[in-house]
Amino acid sequence: MTHLRQALPAAALLAALAGCTTSSPSSTSGPVEITPDDSPPTATTEQGKVQAFMLRGNVVLGHESNSIQPCGSSQQYWLNTPITDRQAIAQITRPGYEPMYGEFIGYLEPAPDEGFAAAYDGRFQVKQINLISAEMLGGCQRPPHATRAFGNEPGWVVELDGDKANLIRPGQQRQQQTISGKEIVAGRQHYQGQGFSLTLTKGQCNDTMSDSLFGWQATLNWQGSSYKGCATLGATDITLSWSGRYQGTSYIDNTPVLTTTVTLNPDHSATTRYDYPSGEPSLNETGFWQQASDNTVQVVMTQHQGRRLISERVFTFDDNRITVKEETVSGQTFSLGGDGLSLEKQ
Repeated sequence: MTHLRQALPAAALLAALAGCTTSSPSSTSGPVEITPDDSPPTATTEQGKVQAFMLRGNVVLGHESNSIQPCGSSQQYWLNTPITDRQAIAQITRPGYEPMYGEFIGYLEPAPDEGFAAAYDGRFQVKQINLISAEMLGGCQRPPHATRAFGNEPGWVVELDGDKANLIRPGQQRQQQTISGKEIVAGRQHYQGQGFSLTLTKGQCNDTMSDSLFGWQATLNWQGSSYKGCATLGATDITLSWSGRYQGTSYIDNTPVLTTTVTLNPDHSATTRYDYPSGEPSLNETGFWQQASDNTVQVVMTQHQGRRLISERVFTFDDNRITVKEETVSGQTFSLGGDGLSLEKQ
């Protein structure tokens, strides 16, 4: 076995870590958006290509804190929003670091090793805001919403549900139209039926009736009437099928020598635990995960035994198992042996 954590005992590994250094990653990806029925777009990170996903949670924004706590989790990530959006965000930010509810499309990467972000396991790079609201503090208690557009004066809401578009207006019965055609390109989504058309265009949008910022502008034509307003994409994280616990045991001459357990949590945090039947103390790592393609997942560990160490594995899923042949640690690639590392989903 040639893998670093398999080849080195704990004391020797900790000594090796003392001299490790890493550089702060930078983003080189372009604009992305998630569509209700398409797979997530690709983004380029320092570690490699991954698929952007929807992250929703409670947000705290300020000079010394830009963080998001995913819904239902105690985990926190540093939140890096686009410079072009920061002035609009500042207009709805409450004083005193009061939390807000937010939905963002983006991807995770290791936090820089200095500054306020260094205390976090990961940094979420926002490629597009879906929603930030200072008034929707109960947003995490609600299930993820579908794609919808809405406006005021007069009030209206259109929700997309499969191949149906539903129009809701105060004091009137709900109306429904079948979606017979759609066109989805970068920065624009268009849906139409026999009696309606709905166009979503990427861009900042403020609801005049609430202290909220949305990531899409909407134009609706419904049976001869025209409406303008804001919109949000469906807030479901469609990559969560990867979450779970994966485990495997390595053997030498039919004797177990190491059990590796990788846990991918729904909040995109990840842990790796190494247990030795010989009685040697277990080793623990923490980090994050995200989908890399339809059948691969990127797992990045940022802390080993509480010390900063950036390592990356890209697992391939096949027949209820994830496998990987090599690992990159602090920029160097190590083979995991002829059979690689194979873990079965528990």
